[in-house]
Amino acid sequence: MQIRNDSLQQEDQFYSTPLNWVFFFGSVFFFVANLFASISIFPGYSLAIGASPFFAGLQNTAFGVAAVLLRFFLGPLMDKKGPRPLMLVGTFAFATTPLLLLVSPSYEMLISARIYQSVGLAVYLPGVSTLAADMAPEGKIGTYLGASRIFINLGLLAGPSGALLIIDHYGYSSWFILSALTSSLSMAFLTAVKVPAVKTRADQVITSVGQFTKALAEKQVYPVMAGIALYSFTYSGVVSFAAVHIETSVPAGTEAAYFFVILGIAGIIGCLGAGALSDHFGRKNIAWPALITIGIGAVAFYFLPFVPALVIICGIILGLGIQGSSLVFAAWLIDVSKPELRATTMSLQENTIDIVFALSALFFGAAAQGPGLGSAFLISGVITILAVLPLSSRTANIISRQDQ
Repeated sequence: MQIRNDSLQQEDQFYSTPLNWVFFFGSVFFFVANLFASISIFPGYSLAIGASPFFAGLQNTAFGVAAVLLRFFLGPLMDKKGPRPLMLVGTFAFATTPLLLLVSPSYEMLISARIYQSVGLAVYLPGVSTLAADMAPEGKIGTYLGASRIFINLGLLAGPSGALLIIDHYGYSSWFILSALTSSLSMAFLTAVKVPAVKTRADQVITSVGQFTKALAEKQVYPVMAGIALYSFTYSGVVSFAAVHIETSVPAGTEAAYFFVILGIAGIIGCLGAGALSDHFGRKNIAWPALITIGIGAVAFYFLPFVPALVIICGIILGLGIQGSSLVFAAWLIDVSKPELRATTMSLQENTIDIVFALSALFFGAAAQGPGLGSAFLISGVITILAVLPLSSRTANIISRQDQ
């Protein structure tokens, strides 16, 4: 037993060298920067090449829907082949998509290129969590997932703003060239990462349906997925409608920008602390309080017209709660999934997030035309808080049955 533990520690040291993590985090940053830049600028690009507003939005919808469908096949394939090969395919798709648009700047090429590019969305984000968990030292998965989420947030902050700045000064062609270069850099960094060998199993399920069925056979997956759905619902509302709610509630004009800056900074702090805390105190002891924090922040949003200063407090609470809970639930999902099913399980997470994001956008959009966004945030927050008790109780019951 001592010999086995020593070999595991040597493996951890081999894959957890500072240089290896630099390559990994560099790849994550450049990929995510291009991912969110593409989501932000392609609607405007669609209009610039003559598409209608409906088709300007349709290309992003096609991008997301194609990724959801592809994950049902590519998630299990990552478990069999390892996450890196398919992640490299995804970065290659991102590196070549801008070149296709340089060759043929038409909407027909854009919609085709976005479906092709969706391979990257389908595999890269679940691959990040899977690969980070495989590389992290024993007992430090939450800490290293938190570090990877920091670079995801930095990519989110840098990508859209950098792309818009380049487009404003030099045009879309210059951004396409830079996007191809930085996506290629992401691919090069990922190629340099040393990754653990894929452990094949004799009883490994061959079909994709079988892989998902096997992943869903683990009872602890369900309350964790429910927690992921809850934070995703509010997260979508914040990303899509917080600016509208702030601008209509606090008419001074600059508070929405301040809110998102505070939200981003608090999110990075949440990533930095939540993973390490959950490694030390346990996932459930951090995940459920973080979810309650989101609920409190959403409820506070309702009172924004009466107390405008809450915009800063809401930014802090929601930033800590959303990023903290998303990180800990991801780490928890890795904990309860079998190692040979990690990529499949993380693909389920990403599909849950994408589907709930779409449903939440419909809910908040309808509320904006009816009772108001404040009421939508209030309902979302109350439901989140009330759902924590039965979900945490459900988790405790599953754990106690397994311990017997």
